[in-house]
Amino acid sequence: MNSPTRTPEITPQETADLVAEKFFGVTDEASRRRVIRQCLVAAPLYAVGIPALFYLRFGEVGPLGWGTTVFFVAYCLLVAVGLYFRPLTEYHTPVRARGDWLDRVGAFWLVGCVFGPLFGWVLTTGTIPLTQSSWRWLYALRVLFAAVVPAALALPLTRYVRGKSALVSLPLLVLVTLLPISSAMYVSLDLWEGASAQKSRTDPAAGLYLKHTGRVLSP
Repeated sequence: MNSPTRTPEITPQETADLVAEKFFGVTDEASRRRVIRQCLVAAPLYAVGIPALFYLRFGEVGPLGWGTTVFFVAYCLLVAVGLYFRPLTEYHTPVRARGDWLDRVGAFWLVGCVFGPLFGWVLTTGTIPLTQSSWRWLYALRVLFAAVVPAALALPLTRYVRGKSALVSLPLLVLVTLLPISSAMYVSLDLWEGASAQKSRTDPAAGLYLKHTGRVLSP
């Protein structure tokens, strides 16, 4: 009895080419260079324009404005870097993709870097009241989503950081992972030091105060 013919699996390089064509219209060398230029021009425009729009609309940029700015700037730079190194196969990892559960976990790395800090920020901006009894577990959840999850999702990808590819992939892996982690830095410091009985400078009658994030805890 003849065994059924197996459909050949698409390679990572073929996947990259498909994404470049479908999402960015890259079909040849000229279009690749054009998209790279567009991304490099867009990055500084986003870096200036998005904070300006938030300030004009809300009177301040705030964490959401800066987070949005970082997202779009990083997105443009990652696209430009990816398209630039796409034909330079000597900088591709020599390690063959395994397709196991670790690869499936690592596939969510960028998703975790984007939505982990966002979800953690939502939890600590008043969606759930920040009180003397709730602030610790809310801050712990923010550190979990913004720092622990991105770092954990990055670990499976380190096995592909080999050869000349490490010159590109290692800095990208470290820098991009540090972006969400940095958003939880002050929250982590408050968790470490705890709430202070010092009165808020803006509200002398307030209760406990979180020094690094500047939050006053309601009873």
